[in-house]
Amino acid sequence: EVTGSNPVSPTIGDIVSQIKDIKEQIGFLLQLQVLDGEIYALKREKQEKPKYIKTLEESLEGKKSGIKQGEATLKDLQVKSKEREVSLQQKEEQIGKLQTQLYQLKTNKEYSAMQTEIEGVKADKSLLEEDIIKYMDDIEAAKKKIQEEKEIFKVEEAKTHKEKDEINKRLKEIEARLTELSSEKGKIVSGVDKQILARYERVLKNREGSALASIEDGSCGGCHMNLPPQVISEVKLKENIIVCDSCLRILYIDDNIEIS
Repeated sequence: EVTGSNPVSPTIGDIVSQIKDIKEQIGFLLQLQVLDGEIYALKREKQEKPKYIKTLEESLEGKKSGIKQGEATLKDLQVKSKEREVSLQQKEEQIGKLQTQLYQLKTNKEYSAMQTEIEGVKADKSLLEEDIIKYMDDIEAAKKKIQEEKEIFKVEEAKTHKEKDEINKRLKEIEARLTELSSEKGKIVSGVDKQILARYERVLKNREGSALASIEDGSCGGCHMNLPPQVISEVKLKENIIVCDSCLRILYIDDNIEIS
């Protein structure tokens, strides 16, 4: 009975204890904790999957470098080979002109000099022909290398697509499970006092899916800070919702564990 003109206002804890049985409320919260722990884990996994897909795609794109390098090498060889072919044609034309002029010369000295010049051009022509043959071999080798790189890339591409398919499949599974968990959570939430639920949700958000902590060896199971004996006693009484002063998690005692 309250006496006097100024009765003492009941604490929030007193109000809560009058609304619903605290032990039952803690039981509901522990059920929610299990569901929310899985929900938070699934949401983190869901958030990481697109990043992993991006990493896979970037890695696959990087593996095109072998093909690109091979194609660049091939192009360079083809350009150089074409340059030699043009030079070879010019040498052949030069030899033809010199040979035409050769029969128009009147002295042996001029004829001999022209022959020497022709031989020199023919020597240059021979070197160009050797270069062209070598470039043809190099071009064939480059084409073969490109084909090999394409085969390697094809395997990696198939592997990446398979991984992406598995990730997308997993994302669908996560969505389905989150829907199930949301439904299960809705059923439990209906039995939780609104004030207690609001406090639980605040701590849940700040502690990333861990709103409750059991008392273990006189400490908070969440942050591992030592708890005053008075706090432990209040948690044992199960008359009010008691929180850890350090991490603000809602404290509870496992009925299967003896706490002195």
